[in-house]
Amino acid sequence: MRYKVFVVDSSRRVICAAKFDCIDEQAARCRAEQMYGEHDVELWESDRLVANQICRLAAVS
Repeated sequence: MRYKVFVVDSSRRVICAAKFDCIDEQAARCRAEQMYGEHDVELWESDRLVANQICRLAAVS
């Protein structure tokens, strides 16, 4: 599956983005978690927000 990760600042503006393929959502979450630093990270599959990371990845219902 194709996923997108957006690193966003405190105003939710995109600082950088990356696209990658992962076998499943759990693998994509692990990969996105590696990108976490000083800024929040959002994980998307197509137009569906899968998770956002503030301190840890939090599932979006």
